[in-house]
Amino acid sequence: MAAVGREGSGGLGSEPEIGTQEAATRASASAPGIHNGAGDQETTNDHSVPPSDKSEYDDGLDIEKSIDSSISHWDPEPGFAHVDGDIDGHGYNRTTVDVIAVPCVGASPVDTWAREPLEDGYFGLPSPTELEKYPTASQLPGSSILSPTINRHLPKANHLWIRQGIRKEVNTARVMLYRHRELAEGMTLDQAADDLLEQIMKMRSGLKKARPIFFICHSIGGLVAKLALVKANQNQQLKPLIFDCHGIAFFATPHRGSSYMSMPHLRESIQHLLYLQKPLPRSIARDLRVGNKSLLQMHDQFMDIASELRIWTFYETVDSQLSGLGGSDFDEVHFSAPLTSIKSGLVGSRNEQVLSLESDHAHCASFGPLNIRTMLSFLADLGAAIRKAEELSEKFVHTPLKLSENVKLEIIGFYGDPDVEANQEIRLYISKHKLKDFYEKGPEKCLQERMHTVAAKRRRMAPPSRRPLETVRTTTSEPDTSDISPKTGDQDITPTGSGKDDSERKSRAAHRPMFPDFTAGFSRPDPARRKFMWIHLPFNNPHWVKKIFDKLAETQKQNYAKLLNNENWTNKHVQGRHANLHASYVKPGCGFVPAETGSPRPSSPVRAGRSSSPGVSPAHLYLYLPYLHYDTYLNIVRRRNLIKRRMEHGRARPVPKDVAELESLDSRVIWEYIGHDPPLNTRRTLDQFGYPSLRETYARDDEQMLYKLTKEKAPIPFMRKWDVYHSGDGKGPLSALSPSGRLASAAKMFKSSEAASQKAEDDSKLEDNLLDGNVLMVDQLWLWAIDTTTLMTFFPKRESHPTEGPMFQQADLRNSVYNELNGDLSGRCENALDLAAFVTLHAVTVLLERTSHPNLEIFRIFEEALGILTERMTASLKRFRMQTFRDKLQDDSDSDEIEDNRAETIKQRHKRELERAERENRENTSVLLELRDMDDELNTMKNLFIEQETTVKLMKENYEKPELLTFTENGRGFLDEALRRLQEYQKTVRDMIQRVDATKLDVSVRSLTKYSQYEKLQEMVQRQAQVDEARWSRLQTELASSQNMSIMIFTTFTVLFLPLSFFTSLFGMNTKEWSEPDNYFPSLGLIGAISLPASAVLIGGTLIAAYSTRTQSVVKASYKLAKSGVQKTISGLASLGAEEQRRQKRQEKELEQQKMRERRRRELRYDFWENVRAEPHRRYVIPEMNRKTVTRRPTHVYDLEDPM
Repeated sequence: MAAVGREGSGGLGSEPEIGTQEAATRASASAPGIHNGAGDQETTNDHSVPPSDKSEYDDGLDIEKSIDSSISHWDPEPGFAHVDGDIDGHGYNRTTVDVIAVPCVGASPVDTWAREPLEDGYFGLPSPTELEKYPTASQLPGSSILSPTINRHLPKANHLWIRQGIRKEVNTARVMLYRHRELAEGMTLDQAADDLLEQIMKMRSGLKKARPIFFICHSIGGLVAKLALVKANQNQQLKPLIFDCHGIAFFATPHRGSSYMSMPHLRESIQHLLYLQKPLPRSIARDLRVGNKSLLQMHDQFMDIASELRIWTFYETVDSQLSGLGGSDFDEVHFSAPLTSIKSGLVGSRNEQVLSLESDHAHCASFGPLNIRTMLSFLADLGAAIRKAEELSEKFVHTPLKLSENVKLEIIGFYGDPDVEANQEIRLYISKHKLKDFYEKGPEKCLQERMHTVAAKRRRMAPPSRRPLETVRTTTSEPDTSDISPKTGDQDITPTGSGKDDSERKSRAAHRPMFPDFTAGFSRPDPARRKFMWIHLPFNNPHWVKKIFDKLAETQKQNYAKLLNNENWTNKHVQGRHANLHASYVKPGCGFVPAETGSPRPSSPVRAGRSSSPGVSPAHLYLYLPYLHYDTYLNIVRRRNLIKRRMEHGRARPVPKDVAELESLDSRVIWEYIGHDPPLNTRRTLDQFGYPSLRETYARDDEQMLYKLTKEKAPIPFMRKWDVYHSGDGKGPLSALSPSGRLASAAKMFKSSEAASQKAEDDSKLEDNLLDGNVLMVDQLWLWAIDTTTLMTFFPKRESHPTEGPMFQQADLRNSVYNELNGDLSGRCENALDLAAFVTLHAVTVLLERTSHPNLEIFRIFEEALGILTERMTASLKRFRMQTFRDKLQDDSDSDEIEDNRAETIKQRHKRELERAERENRENTSVLLELRDMDDELNTMKNLFIEQETTVKLMKENYEKPELLTFTENGRGFLDEALRRLQEYQKTVRDMIQRVDATKLDVSVRSLTKYSQYEKLQEMVQRQAQVDEARWSRLQTELASSQNMSIMIFTTFTVLFLPLSFFTSLFGMNTKEWSEPDNYFPSLGLIGAISLPASAVLIGGTLIAAYSTRTQSVVKASYKLAKSGVQKTISGLASLGAEEQRRQKRQEKELEQQKMRERRRRELRYDFWENVRAEPHRRYVIPEMNRKTVTRRPTHVYDLEDPM
């Protein structure tokens, strides 16, 4: 148990390692006596007594009565007053999650949560209709809780939300009400945190699998829980507590201190208000002072682990009634004030959910009748978080990522070459170290070990003048590990083993002076002549930035608080909303912060690299610069899928095994730190940089111009695809590196079966089925130049693999800087400020000028694409012109060709024209969309170059300040070169944007109006369509006219012969009047009486059917009904023996549907650039108008301005 005497050392946060070690030792010593988590716990009855009836917040309550009402809760030793549930219980007592309630120190473990009780039976037995909602509701006691270890009933707790409310929402949660030790003068928060850790370890001893933990804390109890988690994070034995902790709720916790709770004159009033056992000890009150460094340091340490937790924060909105003595002992002042201010009560984490309560400080943890809705919302949210924690613990076993052992940090020392005079050359010593080793040793010790690295012995002895004992100068991007002892393993430093390895190393070091002549030109540099050092980490991780600066401050005895304060670092972070994590970045900027008053001026370049002023804040320059880079499409898709999976996972731990075994180190870092606050700044695509407010830019990224123009070549069997750039005969295969294959690549044709197309693909299968290509990215350079002796940089490294071939390690910023420095040791960088400007220059030019692969020539690729689009537009205009000629020729020949005027021929021609128009419209629209995309990306790049220019200008202005002018002669030259390059880039981009606008827009200077050429083309196409429609209408009219003429001829003949037919029919009838008397024929009267009414009825019915729509609908419905009946009859008859016909018809129908689906898929997969590449190569033919012998039509000569 922590000693009480620790009060003198500051109380909060003092000696955390010792305290956590003692807690772990006590927990392990008491573990054997524990059975099922609660074997030795003393569980006593609690009889909650509501507050006085005088007033809800009456300050006249009898404190003795409050203490007596819960006297059974007090115990000199800490422990759990009540435990509801068990680990290996049955039914209601079987739990899988621990919910630990931590009250304020000295407060009741039960009354804290029930000072404003709810109505009786609020959390009682559910109604019969709700029994199905809660599986164990039938076992849940309505008026009592059964202790898991003592077979007796505890008092009523229907109104206690902390137990019945949580168990009703999540019946698998074990609720544990914690009791602090008895208050005594000298007790500290550090001691209370050790007690809490010890008791938790006792209750959880013997666990074989993960068991999630949730904390619910009130007032100072939240500080105790926070400090306990910080201690657990610093002790390897207690790390499982951090992994298992999934959430914490704070009720009015003073995270940044409380003015009133720290006042000594208010101790009795605070005791009376919070129902404390005794007044708050002065040792704790001192730690609660606003701005207490220990309290703020503990909060910063808690923020490092808060990103993995669900955090609920409740703050008070009702002032507490306080009283204190004034100038005399009899002058008592009564006033009201909030004990915890809103600012102090907020954690400040991105994962924090803030809720207000209509209660004062003492009563807020019990919710009360005024906060029922807030309580129900919190219980539902807590239940969802608990179920999510159970799911993660059940499905996954935590696999440590061990990033500190895999991520390597580089330290490069720049020394004056001892073998040349006047310091005209420098010597570079590079050392790679794991983050874990760097945290233990610091940069100085790492460089010292590199300085004493001895080359391994070789089998053959080279001449002394050609074979030095140690190789310190290399032209590769990394030090030659073959010249270092093979026992160094994967670490590029001197071996740190012991025993035989150490003795061998010492033996080699002892024999080194025996060969002074062998090291001519490669003598070991003098550590005192170190000019500066460069520390580089290939990740934009704010968490590692802080830890590295902390280690640098520890080893160099300097204060780096100004570097990472709100003005220079914290407030420059931009975090996206709605989980669009690509929007997390640091605002571009550059600034110089001079040293503190009394601090020495920046060190001279000839001095050794460390400042001699301990504890002061050195002068430093910071730079946050975005720069253009690239990545492969497959890497982007993998990163996208991993981030999506990480968000669904909810938190980094437990880390799935497949994630921990990923080959990509970048993916593992993303999984661990993407949810931190501030989060890891992942690499952004060009559209993510240009549109940070979008929820996602997946569609834009997939349609990026560079990707569409650099897709990999996918061979298609039995097919030969030509592209517009191919100029050969087509007999040889296309090369990806040839002029025709640099920009052109065939898209993969997906010809899978219907079943395969309907099968859902997971992410891994989808990645294997993607065409890879290049995508423009925007990375960040974080740079700090401290004095002139230390440079720290953080920028990402594109993960590449040797299988990429020529693309392997292209445009690598670190390699670009290191190779040029290592290849030109002429003193171009004399100090850290010069190197900072040098790195800035390379960041600006690394992609646009320091690559050798044709697929990374960004401006050339955009120029070629723009040329293609311009040519397509010209070709469309030419086709339109030729189409007008063909249409006019057809118009002239229509009247002569009778065969072409048939109805069937007209419909076919019209159908062909419609298909051609649709195809041309789709192509023209695609060209317009491609131009728009190109214009959008070029404008984004222009904005990037403008931001870079602004930032570099700020950097140059800082370099021209009197404090830095004498140290930045070379650096200003580098910055001038960077500004010149940026101006060239901006001019190039502006020219291309103007060309895009010229392709899209035809600017009329005289009228100052703009007409879109494509809009003109569309307008001409529409006019041509109107002309076509008029022509088709005229043909239809002529056809109808000819048909009318035929009908008129038939009508004329009918009219001529109608009287003859009538009289012939009339006199040909056998009637009574025109026959012999003996014949019994009908008379003319009888025939007229029958035929005339019948004719009238038929004529009337025909007219009604012709002009009545209702009659027509009835006739149509009757016809359809009769037709369906006939078809059913026919199908029924055919079903008797026509199974083969039915199967054939079914196959034909399915084939037709499949063709329709394929046609729709083909329309959805329309790719403009693929169609451009797929066009067959057309041999160019010189126009006839350019020839001497021209064949012309003898009858028709058309002019371009001739009206159609």
